[in-house]
Amino acid sequence: MSDQSNEVVRDTIVLITGVVLVTSTIWLPVDGNTGVSGAILILGMLSAGTALWAMSSASRSSHWAHVVLGVALAFSPLILAFPADLLVTDMFAIVGGVLIALLGVLGVVSSTRRAPESSRVVASSFSQPAARDRVGS
Repeated sequence: MSDQSNEVVRDTIVLITGVVLVTSTIWLPVDGNTGVSGAILILGMLSAGTALWAMSSASRSSHWAHVVLGVALAFSPLILAFPADLLVTDMFAIVGGVLIALLGVLGVVSSTRRAPESSRVVASSFSQPAARDRVGS
């Protein structure tokens, strides 16, 4: 597969993961804890949004956004102190976060590998005189 198709596949997986996280807030057992479902909802929406951003522009910033969001999602049960009885919700956040962060790291690595070949030096030649210089001679 080409680099561009690999990037589209990675961004599509991040988009699907974000959509699954957003829709999972409907049926995940959070026992009325709106903070937990809100955190997963917001991080899922941000992940889906950055995936759409990455699809529209092949920038390295979008890959770094995936890394940051994935790490935030993976550590959200610890940082936000999810209640201990929400193991399924914890696993959803951790697995989704690790997947998004991993795909972001793969994107950063592949775009770093491509960077040197995109910087080309264009040399110009001044060996031929301009048209008006030739007319006057």
